[in-house]
Amino acid sequence: MRAQAASFETGADPLLAVEAAAEGLGWSALRSAPEELLLAAALPSLNVQFSVQWLAGEELLQITAMWDMRIPRERRAAAAALVQLVNTRLPLGHFELWDDDGVVVLRHAQMALPGSSASEAQATRLLQRLSEACARYHPAFQFVVWAGKEPRAALDACLFETLGEA
Repeated sequence: MRAQAASFETGADPLLAVEAAAEGLGWSALRSAPEELLLAAALPSLNVQFSVQWLAGEELLQITAMWDMRIPRERRAAAAALVQLVNTRLPLGHFELWDDDGVVVLRHAQMALPGSSASEAQATRLLQRLSEACARYHPAFQFVVWAGKEPRAALDACLFETLGEA
């Protein structure tokens, strides 16, 4: 059953729009709590998990995306340097390296404007943009961690654009 579009207005549940967007993208969705939605996206080269929270008191939608990768302690300084380089290129959200467990996450928070509403189309575009960032920069983290590349070289290796078809 398709969730109805929701509004950011007081008392409304904007996670309904996010849930409908996830369904439209073919992603798995699970309500873990009334204010939290867990999503699983199987992208062509990467599986990404999203945690989407609605903080009603703050009128804030908070999204955290991560994939299954732990940065070994000896590569965390290089991964942190890569995070800084990548963040200068992101128009939406930012990457973080959680030092406690070596996990790289992409985070984005969006405040609701009074009287505005969240549509399924907006939620779809937001989820697409965040998942595209994960897929685009994931190889650079792999190059740093598993190939031992320097952050700048790893980033350059994943930023090329392919033209035409083979």
